[in-house]
Amino acid sequence: MTNHPAQPFAGGDTPAAPRHNAAPDLGQLTATRAASDLRQGRYSAEALVLACQTRIDRFNPELNALITLNREGALLAAREADRRLAQGEPLPPLLGVPVSIKDAFATRDMRTTSSFRPLADYQPVADASVVARWRQAGAILMGKSNLPELAGAPHCWSPLFGLTRNPWNPALTPGGSSGGSAVAVAAGFSLLEIGSDIGGSIRIPAAYCGVAGLKATENRIPRTGHIPHLPPEFGGAGRTVWHMLSFGVLARCVADLDLGFGLLAGPDGVDTAVPPIAPSAHAAAPGETGAPMRIALWTDFAGTPLCPRTRRGLERMAGTLAAAGHTVTRCAPPDFDVRLAWDAFGTIGGAEIGLGMPGWQRRILQGIRPFLPRDHTLTRAFARGMDFKLRRYNEALNQREALIQSLEAFLGHWDAVLCPVAPTGPYPGEPMPASRKPPRLAVGETSLPYLEATLAMTTPFSLTGSPVVALPVGIEDGLPVGVQIIGKRWQEDRLLKVAGRLEKALGGFAPPPALSHRESRSTYPW
Repeated sequence: MTNHPAQPFAGGDTPAAPRHNAAPDLGQLTATRAASDLRQGRYSAEALVLACQTRIDRFNPELNALITLNREGALLAAREADRRLAQGEPLPPLLGVPVSIKDAFATRDMRTTSSFRPLADYQPVADASVVARWRQAGAILMGKSNLPELAGAPHCWSPLFGLTRNPWNPALTPGGSSGGSAVAVAAGFSLLEIGSDIGGSIRIPAAYCGVAGLKATENRIPRTGHIPHLPPEFGGAGRTVWHMLSFGVLARCVADLDLGFGLLAGPDGVDTAVPPIAPSAHAAAPGETGAPMRIALWTDFAGTPLCPRTRRGLERMAGTLAAAGHTVTRCAPPDFDVRLAWDAFGTIGGAEIGLGMPGWQRRILQGIRPFLPRDHTLTRAFARGMDFKLRRYNEALNQREALIQSLEAFLGHWDAVLCPVAPTGPYPGEPMPASRKPPRLAVGETSLPYLEATLAMTTPFSLTGSPVVALPVGIEDGLPVGVQIIGKRWQEDRLLKVAGRLEKALGGFAPPPALSHRESRSTYPW
């Protein structure tokens, strides 16, 4: 992990007078580049915010990524940032950088709903800890991004705000639950986002939208101000989810993940589960030094099929890495039982999430389990967890512990471990209210139940609490393909170094052409 304290100007960073009329090109602009440009006076913070607002006005009506805008507040913050830039005082690392925030995080005096109808007009009196940290670092909040109800699904349909669309193909979903977050970053509405992830909610949208995402180690970043759990004034039962929920960053490049994460990690004095852990001390590995890497490519998740587009993207990635001098070996941990991981994830998740649900709703979910086909592995495990039988819950926690030990041992044998993000890529986007039966999704010539088709390859690493970077690795059939890079627990610093090397070899972020080629049009029919 890199710490990013406020730094005075030095040497080549001596500021010039901002050119307020300069218009930054948002096509491939990153947060780290924007922060440097602002310090060097290439454009003003106000010009950058106005450029983002122009893109929001142009494309957000169709994409529906941002559902609450902070127009006047962002401009006022930009003018204050320009004043500080002109004075040359010590500057925080995100000063003037436009960001957006998933609507599951409380924002002071700004609507925060988590797409839950009783919270439709809720305005918190305090920021979530992660929001406060980025504000203190000088970030400019452009708005709040869309998500499914209570961040509870791998798609992005909200009962309050409707459907968010994928910027590469608006007929498709951006994934979820951080779907609006990934779209906002890919489309240039903002340059950084804070996301949450309990089963793939950062990684799946990052892959579907072609951006980078970091799910930090479980309990690395405080959850204070995240919804769920519900605020007490809305009947919240306090915290019920004690395992597997993680937080992190969505951005356009790995350097931005490092920048955003370094400002979020560590205890806040409220969330007592977050330990004061310093960056890990370990001998430099090839993944960090520039030497050729030994890379494990793990694609066999209990026989789960991959769609042809995802498989081709992974094959192309493996060939590119091999041509760059790295050794790529197809293998899987010999004693990591994926089916056991799915079962333990569902049991723990069903039990803890179920504790925060109304009893009648929990009983309905329990009742459907006997009628589910056997291939609904995750759904059956979730429904069984809703029973909350303490012996079974404790058994699942012990299974989790054994799987953590197995995965950590396997990770120690490789410089990088890569695996797919999901069996299939973005699928047709459509409203999915909780009352609707989820569809089966096509995966090549077969189909899988909805949860298995979306979460089969992300939930094992939610169960283990491992840090994971989702990285774009190329374009297949006009859509981005992503890969997961798995790290050892608490070693985000090493994971981000490895991810940075892989990004350089594979090319990284590309702006969605569906947006780029419409820049000059007066109307934007999808």
